[in-house]
Amino acid sequence: MAEPGVSSADSFSSDGVRRRAPIARALFGDVVQFIDFMLVIMSSVGVAFFYHTFWLETPFDFQSYAAAGIMGATVFTALMRRDGYYDFEQLISAEWSLRAIFSRWALTVLGLLAFGFALKISDEFSRVWLFAWSGVALGSVIGVRYAAVAFVRRMSRDGGVFARRVAVVGATSLGAKFAEMAADSPAGISIVGVYDAELSDRGDTHLSGSKGNLGDLATAARGGEIDDIVIAVPRAAPEDMAKLVRRLSILPVSIAICPNIHWLDHLGGAITDVGGVRVLSLYRRPLEGWGGVIKTVEDYVLGALALIALSPVMLIIALIIKAQGKGPILFAQQRHGFNNAVFKVYKFRTMTVADDGDVIEQAKPGDPRITPIGKILRRYSLDELPQLFNVIKGDMSLVGPRPHALAHNHQYARMIENYSGRHKVKPGITGWAQVNGFRGETSETEQMAGRVRYDLAYVDNWSLWFDIKILILTVRAVVFPKNAV
Repeated sequence: MAEPGVSSADSFSSDGVRRRAPIARALFGDVVQFIDFMLVIMSSVGVAFFYHTFWLETPFDFQSYAAAGIMGATVFTALMRRDGYYDFEQLISAEWSLRAIFSRWALTVLGLLAFGFALKISDEFSRVWLFAWSGVALGSVIGVRYAAVAFVRRMSRDGGVFARRVAVVGATSLGAKFAEMAADSPAGISIVGVYDAELSDRGDTHLSGSKGNLGDLATAARGGEIDDIVIAVPRAAPEDMAKLVRRLSILPVSIAICPNIHWLDHLGGAITDVGGVRVLSLYRRPLEGWGGVIKTVEDYVLGALALIALSPVMLIIALIIKAQGKGPILFAQQRHGFNNAVFKVYKFRTMTVADDGDVIEQAKPGDPRITPIGKILRRYSLDELPQLFNVIKGDMSLVGPRPHALAHNHQYARMIENYSGRHKVKPGITGWAQVNGFRGETSETEQMAGRVRYDLAYVDNWSLWFDIKILILTVRAVVFPKNAV
């Protein structure tokens, strides 16, 4: 049975979208790494150009010095990345040490010298150039780092674009202590509020003045006001903690546990840092970091190409439906999308009815409401092609959990545990469940539960290659349909 309190019926922001994209922190370190990479290369070529042109007045070998710069940049940034110096917490920390840059740049230069000596090419490069390049590259990287730290700190204040908005679940002394430590850290943490965990009292000091209950927390999370949830209830019963985690797991935010006995119940979690406090991460935000960018590019590029390629087929289908008799060509129905936002999904009309109310009867094999052309369209999933317009609009993705009618969504959210976790990503035209046989009618709760298991597995394990695999399997499923209605 699904848990009450945090369900698909929870409210959403008035404009239906997040107030701020949560990718800024995750991508900033990559941007700084790219700048470091380019600075090392440009300083290598630039120093060589000035040295040969204005000092020696001789031409210089651009390719050789560019190759040396690329090798140096690759080694240096790889060392910095390996040791975590492009992590956001390192970039914003006041304890940033110049020793890290100096030591790793020294290792890089020594490595290049050893490489050049082994290949007997060191004589091709001037020692003056090497010392000058080392100084210019080092100074450039340090200068950019200080500028980055100042920029990040400025943009992390007062809920800025780099602020990490954290909600604490647990109006206890542990929750208050965590909130105090995180808010005072230099890591740009903004405490949204401390919420009541709604658990039975086991002797914890219960603090007054909480911001609300779990329903209020769900509203804030779905409204885009929260990036992370930290659970801080030190003495909850194991069954109560498990219930609480399940209720929160359907929200599109990261979830972690503050240090307590329940760490031992989640050995699969990863130890992370929130505001200088070590926490156990249980759920990561779906499509975190570059994942959201890659997924968006994938949808718009492949979606546009598919729309162009299939437009002649769609035109022919539209003409056949129109010639078949009265009625609209397209069927539009309200469905839940990302974060439970309601949108209209488009399909070619395949039935004599267009239900979109509180009670919707699913199509069944041999359903008399299905038109003759509709049988063919549904068998080969051609009725789904207009959803390419939903992809271009941004309501849907090419790959993701299939959206269901509102009436069915509310019904299954009450019956199937973690059902609403499907809405942590955009719905898709095709999905992992569909290519594994869960396609068409799902009148039985067991059928829908099986579909949900595959959908949640997709949400938790998304990758670009996973999407490509699903798209390839979809082509096979469409050409050789098994259970389409």
